[in-house]
Amino acid sequence: MTPPAYHARVNHRKTRTGCRVCKSVLFGPTRQPVLTANRIRRVKCDETKPACCRCTSTSRKCEGYPYFLPPRSQGSSSASPAPNPDSGDDTLYSLSLHRLLVAIPGDDIERRSFSYLRERAIYVISGYFESEFWDRLVLQIGHAEPPVRHAVLALSSLCETYESESPNQELIKDRNKVDTQFALQQYSKAVRLLTEYIAGSETRLEVILTSCLVFVWLELMRNDFDAGIKHLHGGLKILDDFLHPKTPGTNSQHIDTSLINLFRRLDLQDTVHGSPVSDFSSLRHETVSATVPSFTSIEQARNSLYTLLDSVFRFVRQNVQHPNRTTTTYPPLTPTPNLTAIQATCNFHLSQFLAWHTAIQNSPASTFTSLSFRQTAAMALLHLYHKFISLLLSTLLTPTQMIYDQYDTTFSSVLTHAEFLITTSQINSPRIVFDMGVMAPLFYLILKCRNLEIRRKAISLLKMTPQREGMWYRPDVVKYVEWKIGIEEGRGELGEEEALPEDARIWNEWIRQEDIGGRQRTVVSFQRRREGRVIYEEEITDLSVGMGYML
Repeated sequence: MTPPAYHARVNHRKTRTGCRVCKSVLFGPTRQPVLTANRIRRVKCDETKPACCRCTSTSRKCEGYPYFLPPRSQGSSSASPAPNPDSGDDTLYSLSLHRLLVAIPGDDIERRSFSYLRERAIYVISGYFESEFWDRLVLQIGHAEPPVRHAVLALSSLCETYESESPNQELIKDRNKVDTQFALQQYSKAVRLLTEYIAGSETRLEVILTSCLVFVWLELMRNDFDAGIKHLHGGLKILDDFLHPKTPGTNSQHIDTSLINLFRRLDLQDTVHGSPVSDFSSLRHETVSATVPSFTSIEQARNSLYTLLDSVFRFVRQNVQHPNRTTTTYPPLTPTPNLTAIQATCNFHLSQFLAWHTAIQNSPASTFTSLSFRQTAAMALLHLYHKFISLLLSTLLTPTQMIYDQYDTTFSSVLTHAEFLITTSQINSPRIVFDMGVMAPLFYLILKCRNLEIRRKAISLLKMTPQREGMWYRPDVVKYVEWKIGIEEGRGELGEEEALPEDARIWNEWIRQEDIGGRQRTVVSFQRRREGRVIYEEEITDLSVGMGYML
């Protein structure tokens, strides 16, 4: 029997995230239109924050944005009476009161959680780019397939846990504090149902792979990085077998392109993050080719840049010393690298990034003009990564850490892009984003830039990033960079405006866990130059081993 196909409804979905003036109709629990008190216009909101341009450009007062963030009491399944739509109260937009748009099986709490995912979480977690997977596919499959539905209900609950934290309060890392009982129940149910589904006679790879992706994010949000990476590698193995079957022509199933693309981007994140449990070869990748002469869309520019990013970081992870948790020596015992060949490869990748930037400049003016605010932010993110990776490649084989003092102008440019994305992005202070954002470039900048003024500004921006941004957990990253600066910045009588001496700079840090006195402790080994010689030192810390590796 041919599996049923999922079809997207195109151009029929009203925006759920516009301002109150532009958004004219809400839908209540009876699925009847509920008119807002300010039913002024029937136009698509451009969603500029804090006031949308469609309002301000016509001398109207923009009345702000509903954010669908009501507190949910555990165990309560009854909905409160709908408020007076003329009251102007924010509770008009509360998910606990109405807008349960999709009639999914389950009780009121489950339906409410599904609506929270659809109305608020998906818009935020997709980051600067629109996501066909989160905005369409996961909702369709989740509505039809119980394993995926219960997985996304767990995900929605944890998203709301992140969102409900005070903006001035760090999320407590104790797993018992992060988890909610509802999320754990739904997660357990999803795992059980998926096991039964796989054992059945008719299975769809889309259901299995979608469940796997949601499981990855559930574990990352629960701060169990190793479990999340294991789910990712399991899904990548299934996808790789599908894309490269041993017997050509044996795959009769269809896998949505958005699902494949999201796995590839998550695989890229894993490689960039540099977790000690990553093998950087989970999914077979095509050989990188030169970028096209010009682009016809932001998405095309993004795909081209991400292909280059993947190629660069696989090259870096395979050729630069990168120990794992089982290594007992520092530095790790690796064959002597062929520096001439590595430098030639660096130059090739630099030429590819230059070609990408040239393609941006050669693109038709219509491609990157009249962009929405979100698209403008997306372009700023692409330029941020272009500068970040170009700097990384230019300094990869440097024999001295003093070389980075020559790149203060580039570091300042990275800060400018990051500051724009953090302070003026339309994504209004999200607590969690699943895509890569500004955290990785800022992390690299703080590690390598020894200009104290730039470093301090970068740390202040880093502390404004989402609580979790892709695989990076902000408290871990902040703690790490503060540790490194504390090691390096013992200036004594040296003025803050003066260059940090080379013997104060450390590099090639390696984090590992060891049993010390019957307790698991994190040991950081690193290199330092003293009297012209490279020496090796280490320090016992309370840093996280899952916080990433940025050279």
